[in-house]
Amino acid sequence: MIERAAVLAATAVLVAACSQAPDNSMKELGSARAGALDVVLLAPSETLPQGKGFAILEFREDSGALVNVGTVKVSATMPHPGADTMTGGSGVKPTPAPGRYEISTDLSMAGGWFFAIEWDGPRGRGSARLPGTVR
Repeated sequence: MIERAAVLAATAVLVAACSQAPDNSMKELGSARAGALDVVLLAPSETLPQGKGFAILEFREDSGALVNVGTVKVSATMPHPGADTMTGGSGVKPTPAPGRYEISTDLSMAGGWFFAIEWDGPRGRGSARLPGTVR
């Protein structure tokens, strides 16, 4: 019963995140300006979960309106001074709302991660780098 309730709660958060209206339950983890766009990383809490989780990526104009940027790629890395950089799993897919993308994450270690984001589409090519904390 608890598992079913957790699935229903996660589904409700995802449906709200995918709608065109802003979802006040999502927390902004980071943002970057790239040309005429704001790239914003959102999650259900102030941090991303260790292990499997998800986040929402939005591309916004100055007015705050979402804009379709076409194909999006995301990679997650965690730098370690003096050692190899750790990579995490991160898949991305568009949601029904143009300009909003769901990122599935699989981040094995707590700490500071960075998301390298690239896009190519109606708004041209671009890239941004956003921070995210995992706990």
